[in-house]
Amino acid sequence: PDMYPGNCWAFKGSQGYLVVRLSMKIYPTAFTVEHIPKTLSPTGNITSAPRNFSVYGLDDEYQEEGKLLGQYIYDQGGEPLQMFPVMV
Repeated sequence: PDMYPGNCWAFKGSQGYLVVRLSMKIYPTAFTVEHIPKTLSPTGNITSAPRNFSVYGLDDEYQEEGKLLGQYIYDQGGEPLQMFPVMV
């Protein structure tokens, strides 16, 4: 409903997935993840930030298994905005 810390879109539980459908085929070179810094968190921690995540490329939305583009770890002690290069 707004952009304040704690009112973000969250996954239910400790795992989830997101599918983004684009209008045309792309060849990504990197992915960026941003989370609020600890200093702006109402609780002073960011344990809800993503940790281990994988990115897959799909040819279409009906494809069951995609091509692994990389496996990454978001550093909760690092910068709020982190970039991850495509590994494959």
